[in-house]
Amino acid sequence: MSWVGHHVFPISLRQTRPKAEKADRLKQYLDQLRVLLRKHRVWLRTYAPVLVADGQYAKRVFFDLCRDEGFAFVTKLAVNANLLIPFTGQHPKRRGGRQKWEKKVDFCDFAGWTGVAGSEREQVWTRVVWAPHFGCYVRVIVIQTVDLAGKVRGHVVLYSTDTGRPAEQIRALYSARFQLEFVFRDAKQHASLTTCQLRSKKGLENHWNASMLTVSLARAEQFLRVAALTGQPAQQIVFSMEDAKRRAFNLLFAQRIFANLGLSQRFEELQNHPTRPLDLGVKAA
Repeated sequence: MSWVGHHVFPISLRQTRPKAEKADRLKQYLDQLRVLLRKHRVWLRTYAPVLVADGQYAKRVFFDLCRDEGFAFVTKLAVNANLLIPFTGQHPKRRGGRQKWEKKVDFCDFAGWTGVAGSEREQVWTRVVWAPHFGCYVRVIVIQTVDLAGKVRGHVVLYSTDTGRPAEQIRALYSARFQLEFVFRDAKQHASLTTCQLRSKKGLENHWNASMLTVSLARAEQFLRVAALTGQPAQQIVFSMEDAKRRAFNLLFAQRIFANLGLSQRFEELQNHPTRPLDLGVKAA
């Protein structure tokens, strides 16, 4: 998934194991994620170096896996997460070890934090702090929701193990998770994701991945075509699987008509016509 434009391209779909083999679903996901990261380590580190997960995956086992495999980890923490602010002042002259921590993070006191641009009803803060549960420094983003009177009504805590990544990118990455739902929607409605009648595990997984590949190829084709026509970058192009199928049908139908009339050589003129007749019925996503 790209954090600019929120475009999703599925890599691999695998079937979960039955409860008799492994009852804990998080352990299943951990095992499958480990296999995926190790199998495609070089490619993923180059093109998808950040793993984004929901708050239920904010576990030490997932954190350790990402750290060992060299990936940044972005997820959501509890609203009262145990975090410590490093001490940066002058150490007092006394016996004993140096003071390491200034205080525990108080999500009502943001003195010393850096403000980040947000919407009118938000206050966004960021800071690098120590996470005792994970045993490392993390970049934390706190998003406060305020009412019309300016009173804080709640907050959300995000974090990233990549402390050098800008807070805006971390927030954009976490917000982009919901785009996965649209991929499954398109695959179910237009690419026959749920119509497979095979029963073997390998057959089911091949069908699911073929369905997702169909959606990805349609998305890539639309990006390349629209970018060539309009010069727009991919992050500004809106993708619609329904539009892609409609245009493919128009293309096939027009080719059949021109072939029956003996005008196949003039079909290129129709494709490049300024009125764009092949886009008949296409609508915005």
